[in-house]
Amino acid sequence: MANRPNIKITALVDNDVYALLNAQEGYPAVTVGAALRVQNKGGADVYIQEGLASIEVNGGTTIPTNWQACTKADAVGVIATCINDGLINVEVI
Repeated sequence: MANRPNIKITALVDNDVYALLNAQEGYPAVTVGAALRVQNKGGADVYIQEGLASIEVNGGTTIPTNWQACTKADAVGVIATCINDGLINVEVI
């Protein structure tokens, strides 16, 4: 994965992946709509939804621990949700 630090995500809320990436100091800004590769670094399943808000906490693309998934290059937003606090790593592709 990329050299960016892992990102902590909070359970039962919409975690805006682009906003979390752009909050990382010392790294270039990521434009909304950039394709992303998201890896679940541990804990419960992570759910990735392309949009501005989640439909449900456990909806979207399911990423089990140590698995990864990619988003489309034209996503209007990327939301990560989980049922327990989690950790993801995100690479801009």
